Amino acid sequence: MTKTSLKQAFSDEIYHSRMQLGLTQQQVAEAVSVSVRWYQHLEKGTYLPGTVVMLRLILFYGIDVENFREFVELNTPVYYR
Repeated sequence: MTKTSLKQAFSDEIYHSRMQLGLTQQQVAEAVSVSVRWYQHLEKGTYLPGTVVMLRLILFYGIDVENFREFVELNTPVYYR
């Protein structure tokens, strides 16, 4: 990833994930229990979601959290059980 903000990196990730799955913003918003308008803001990078919504989107899309390592300054790998 190029140097950018976490907000922009996350919005890019959810946009590309949605496109790959061929889903509408409405479908994703309903699946993660947010309004379409809120989801649009997240996808545009206007806002960064709170913890619960971010986790819902990560789980829904199967996003690899390692993609965001550079934004949290974590020097050790994240291990999954």
